Formats: sequence, C-alpha cells, structure tokens
Amino acid sequence: MPPPYDAAKARPASARRGYTAPRLDLTTPPTIPQDPLACLTQAIYYEARNESEEGQAAVAEVILNRAASGRYPRDICQVVYQRNSRTCQFTFTCDGSIGRSPVNMNAWARAERIARGVYAGETKALLPRASVNYHANYVRPTWASRMERVRRIGAHIFYGAPLNGAPTPGAETPPHQGLLFVKNDAIERAYAVLTGRSETSGSH
Repeated sequence: MPPPYDAAKARPASARRGYTAPRLDLTTPPTIPQDPLACLTQAIYYEARNESEEGQAAVAEVILNRAASGRYPRDICQVVYQRNSRTCQFTFTCDGSIGRSPVNMNAWARAERIARGVYAGETKALLPRASVNYHANYVRPTWASRMERVRRIGAHIFYGAPLNGAPTPGAETPPHQGLLFVKNDAIERAYAVLTGRSETSGSH
C-alpha cells in the first residue's frame, strides 16, 4: 500500500515552484519497510514517477546493482534507506517527501509493476552492473566528474565505474580487516646482524 497522506507535511504553495535544495531530517529514525518490492516501488515513485518507464526501471536497476555490489547494504530496503550523519542516499527517505501529498494511484500502480519486473529479472538491462549512481540533471554533485557517465534517461544521468580508482559515492567503508603480519627473512637477518644476535636465537 502507498504511504498515507499527512497534511502536516504539505509544502506551502509558495515553495512548490522551481528547485530548492531539500531540508534533510537525519535525526528522526526512518520507518523502513521489510518488503523489497515495497522499497523499490517507493524509490521509483518518489525518485522518478514523472519519468518514462525506461527511466523508472533504470532507477530500480541502480538499487539492485548496489545491493549486489558488496559495497552497499545487501538488503534492498537498507540500500534505499541508507544514510549517514551528513546525507541520505535517496533524498525522498529523509526530506519529508513520503506523505507530503496524496499518492497518485495510477503512478503508484505503474511504479509497482515496473518494480516487480526489474526485481524478477523480466526486463532487459538498461545499465551496466557497475552503475550504482545517478543524479537529476538540475543538480551538479561534486562526485560526478570522478565517475564514468554511461547514459542519460529523461531527467536522470547514470554513471558506471569510478575513474582512476576514485571511491564510489555512498559506498560503505570496507570492514576493518586488522593488521596483516608477514614474516620477512631478509629483514630478520639484517636485524640479527645489526644487533649481533644469532639468526637462530629463537626470538621472532
């Protein structure tokens, strides 16, 4: 079911024209759905409901690519609602979009149909598997110049792999693996000579 309308979140008419940077709420814990199809549908609807079906499917592909990449959460809903202390990966999850206006049921039904098709692998891939980032054409994120631009669909520009080993925007920091100790015989022998110790003294 689509999120219910909350009149308290309605945006004043004076603020509905043009683009203004969203005000993000990063302190209120989000209510994260447990159904991956619900999360995909939300993402398609709030990120791309005015786009073509191809553009909506591409947004869903980015989410699935993230979940499969190993650099983002593996759970689709966790990918959609991923955030840190500075921003959220999908703006609609923390800028008050959910519930701000009544859901257009026709657009929601289309988003749900597209989500099901992409999730089930029934649609032709539009993007490479490395495509885990996109942005609207009216914003200029600092990371865009560090990424391979692969396609523009409607108002969204999609990117592939980072260029020159740059980090992937929004990717989680790899887990700490601890220190790796490697025995180097040449170093041990040099140390033994310098300290006057026998190489076979038994200390490592």
